[in-house]
Amino acid sequence: MKKHEIFKKMLIEPKELQLKEGLYKHNKSAEIYTNADETDFSYLLELAGFEGKAQVKVFDGVKETYILSIGKADVEVKEFEFSNDEEYYMEITEEDILIVAKTVDGMLLGLKAFIRMSEELGEMPQMIIKDWPDIGFRAVHTCVFRPDDGSDKEESHPDYIKKMMRTAALAGYNHIFIEFWGMFPYSLPYAHWPNAYSKEEIKDLISYAIDKLHITPIPAQNLTSHAGWSRIITRQHTVLDQRPDLADMYIPGGWCFATENPKTQQFIMQLIDELVEMFRNPPYLHCCCDKAFGFGSTEEDRRTSADVLFAKHVSFLNAYLSQKNVKMVMWADMLYCSMDALYWKCQESTIDLLPKNILLNIWTHDNPGKKWLDAEYFEEKGFETVYSPFLNEAGTQNMVAICKERGSHGIIQTTWHRPQTAVSNVILSGALQWCGKRPAEELVGNFSKKWY
Repeated sequence: MKKHEIFKKMLIEPKELQLKEGLYKHNKSAEIYTNADETDFSYLLELAGFEGKAQVKVFDGVKETYILSIGKADVEVKEFEFSNDEEYYMEITEEDILIVAKTVDGMLLGLKAFIRMSEELGEMPQMIIKDWPDIGFRAVHTCVFRPDDGSDKEESHPDYIKKMMRTAALAGYNHIFIEFWGMFPYSLPYAHWPNAYSKEEIKDLISYAIDKLHITPIPAQNLTSHAGWSRIITRQHTVLDQRPDLADMYIPGGWCFATENPKTQQFIMQLIDELVEMFRNPPYLHCCCDKAFGFGSTEEDRRTSADVLFAKHVSFLNAYLSQKNVKMVMWADMLYCSMDALYWKCQESTIDLLPKNILLNIWTHDNPGKKWLDAEYFEEKGFETVYSPFLNEAGTQNMVAICKERGSHGIIQTTWHRPQTAVSNVILSGALQWCGKRPAEELVGNFSKKWY
């Protein structure tokens, strides 16, 4: 089989591939060895078709690298120089597989690539691969909706979230954002719907991501606007439908939190505490903050500029998260948006009031074209940005290209209320973020059938 024929079968084309004569002979009972002694990746080994558990071994002469050897206990590993923490080296011979990386994450990305290629190629050639992603921060954003809210949406039960996690992990992503719409089991009973998922179910989700798939789950909860935590078309409000006596925690109508109210601030801090604990001290928390139209809790508050109130609240969220060593992420459309936000926005000077350590999530459901003013605007102000496409394939391709060209922080591929429809976009986006090359539709479809 020629190299170009192999590439035609691969969702993600590796940056370096050297073919050898002969085929790999899969032995599901092969012995497995690793020096990653604190990492359990038995689930990934199972997906790769191996029955044994990795045995911890010290490899002589190896420094500052992590090794996975399948089929051979004694391996000769030369010194490698890796360009980043996710680069891996993989050598496949007739009976053995060797994966070497600078970090455990890089090593496991190599194992995930082997899982993916085993399905794609069928007969695995003997070969050497060196690969790493073009974009470092690669994330999927998915939602957990109340199933009986009467709105038009697709499945978001935890079993389906697991499918999305597995799809993301094997398609090259390293993060998954989970946004809860009244379905997170907060300890305050009115802070979630009566049919919210249990703590055990959410813990199981987090464990599946971290312990089995080795992908980082990130909580998302709107802590400014969309404060009803229910899709706007349902006219439902998680808190006020159950506790109308708490109306002073919100602006009239309940769309946004009354951000100056100390009771509201205590409520929000408690939500943050519980999200951070459940997600095992995540590196990020997405506070959303989009479509925010009012913030004051009293008539006196509402005499203050809405821009100032918004900046104060965002800074309050960021300060509290920073105390927990969690980086705040927020949608940036209230601050500046060149395409979608036709409603009220802050004055452009508001951005200058915000701390620069906030990660700004710019988005459009359309196609930004070859040049996107949003990225330039915020990055010139000193902020890092991540980009979010939705179902627009051309928009996804252009966002990934712009992100790579500008060296922006990364991509958060959204799925919103159409997670099943969005599966192909998630797979396509993952491949583009990794290697910049659009895979054939057949490859995307085959991947979806196997792993989602």
